[in-house]
Amino acid sequence: MRVYINGKAKECKSNTLKELLEEFSFNDKPIVVVKNGEIIPIKNYSEQYLSKNDKIEIITVVGGG
Repeated sequence: MRVYINGKAKECKSNTLKELLEEFSFNDKPIVVVKNGEIIPIKNYSEQYLSKNDKIEIITVVGGG
């Protein structure tokens, strides 16, 4: 299925947002996920089913001082 991750078309095998993050190795990083313009809480990743052409923005959180 084709989805858009940070503006780039990607083919994925995932059914849920949680699976997508694992497939593209984002699952161990501190991130914020926006799906079709809506911020998704971490606890809801496994309940967020993907649809063709979903737009996913993944924002990596970086600490500093």
